[in-house]
Amino acid sequence: MTLIDRNQEEKKKDILRYNEYYGTQKMFDNLYARAERNENFYKLYELIISEENILLAYRTIKSNKGSTTKGSNPHTIKDIKKWSEEEIILYVRKRLVNYNPQAIRRIFIPKHDGKMRPLGIPTIEDRIIQQCIKQVLEPICEAKFYNYSFGFRPNRSAKHAISRCYHLMQRADLHYVVDIDLKGFFDNVNHSKLLKQMYSLGIRDKRVISIISKMLKCEVIGEGIQQKGTPQGGILSPLLSNIVLNELDWWIHSQFYGMPTKHKYSCQLAHCRALKGTNLKEMHIVRYADDFKIFCRDYKTACRIKIAITDWLKDRLTLEINQDKSKIVNLRKHYSEFLGLKMKIHRKGIKDYNGNKKDKYTIKSCMSNKAVNNLTDKIKRQIKVIQHSDKPKVELAKLNQMIFGYHNYYDSASHVCKSFHTIEYNVLKYMKNRLKPFATKTGTKNNVIEKYYGESKAIKYYCQYALIPISYVKTRPPMQFKQETCDYTERGRELVHDYLKLTITSRIADMMRYFSKNESVEYNDNRISLFSAQNGQCAITKWVLKTFHFHCHHKIPKHLGGDDSYQNLVIMEGRVHKLIHTVDEELINKIVKELSLNKTQINKVNKYRVLCNLNKINVA
Repeated sequence: MTLIDRNQEEKKKDILRYNEYYGTQKMFDNLYARAERNENFYKLYELIISEENILLAYRTIKSNKGSTTKGSNPHTIKDIKKWSEEEIILYVRKRLVNYNPQAIRRIFIPKHDGKMRPLGIPTIEDRIIQQCIKQVLEPICEAKFYNYSFGFRPNRSAKHAISRCYHLMQRADLHYVVDIDLKGFFDNVNHSKLLKQMYSLGIRDKRVISIISKMLKCEVIGEGIQQKGTPQGGILSPLLSNIVLNELDWWIHSQFYGMPTKHKYSCQLAHCRALKGTNLKEMHIVRYADDFKIFCRDYKTACRIKIAITDWLKDRLTLEINQDKSKIVNLRKHYSEFLGLKMKIHRKGIKDYNGNKKDKYTIKSCMSNKAVNNLTDKIKRQIKVIQHSDKPKVELAKLNQMIFGYHNYYDSASHVCKSFHTIEYNVLKYMKNRLKPFATKTGTKNNVIEKYYGESKAIKYYCQYALIPISYVKTRPPMQFKQETCDYTERGRELVHDYLKLTITSRIADMMRYFSKNESVEYNDNRISLFSAQNGQCAITKWVLKTFHFHCHHKIPKHLGGDDSYQNLVIMEGRVHKLIHTVDEELINKIVKELSLNKTQINKVNKYRVLCNLNKINVA
């Protein structure tokens, strides 16, 4: 799995706020609750073409960074923005009456091994339609998906998958792992099997299944009609891929952990201990999209499981594994690679209370060799770009963004410092030679660098701006995923907001990966600093904002003499920003009611309106 795939998963949508804004939250909550009760769904089409669902899909796609990418036609979100809401709703409904998807544009992106990964890019119109379907199907599927699959699912990340691996290795003492590599998974999904799996999940609206069947068989330019596979790049493809492999998750669960016991145990470890005396083969799966591992207690069991899974995948899902890359690893002796890390178990001798020495196993993990080489090459390429750029400041900022983002992703490795020391050693001379014309003895540090690297003496290289020290990174053990966390329950949404408060660093890293070309270097730098200083919260409502789904407001507008300085910017929720600038009384009353603003918050809004030479809001 490439970092691009992980980035796609890390682009979190502000779906909770949007759901509340369009009044769809109750609908999704109801679908989730009914799915938990194992009900079947026969009237999903009406929900998909509902006005609220279509407008929610449009807003979600509009805020997505990929909305400016063209499909097989020249249209992007800029063209769709010219339509009225009524035109968008009418267009989607008319297309779905007798849906025929437009052709998919094929592009190729490089993989770590030098090969090319095919992506299929639907047109912007089809992406909106796919988003409409995804929004309705996702609550149903989330109620049915296995707890320990983490890829392409709301609120879950690669770090949660890594944390689960650590738990099974260290706490459950499972020191043998079966690494399975699927051969071209996304290109070999059986369409008939997928549709049957959807039906078994309770999705039984024939019109919806027919639409998805047409999407799967859509023409790819240069390749023709697809008879199998789900094209990577589509909005709906990640959800469909999880539906395919969900059956595998539950099959492995049923072989051991899902077996009932005489007594019910609240603790997972206690439940597993109760099953150890049986003849069952202990196995636990951790899956991130099509990358998965099965943890076992001994080598004999691992051998049997590898054979069983190979046969099961071929018979049930018509999928084959890559025998050269699939293997059994003894974690006490060898590393196992997963999501850019390599991990093993390290024996550590300690003494108990009586002074007797006993063995304890701890996690030893670091960046994989592929990841180290890949990151080294990327940093060198960026340094070369800086050397020949007409705007070196912009490219220097991108280098800092790159390093900060990789620090944030790989800091879950216990020996991450060693990996980044190796990278720094490999690029330091290259950096000094190529950036010699830009080098300075001192430079400015933005708030993010000051906050996360200020205590370090490792910042030794400046090019007018401080360059983030490559080797300075701290290990942060990843958190396990709380299974109650969910977008479709009241308690789950509370945990989502709590989680966002804890992951401010990862959200800043996401922001730093993207640079607004239409704005100045100062603006791009200061908006990140502000997001960090405000802890990712709206200045007016104090709501926790997700990455990319916030507005950066100029206190004094540029047309009134304002600039992009730190003091003249503030981070806020999109509707609050609209409230500051609008003069429409009806819209003002509507937004104030939606946001449930109190007098103190309205007074803050009025202060910003005065700076924009607008009248204060008077709300009864």
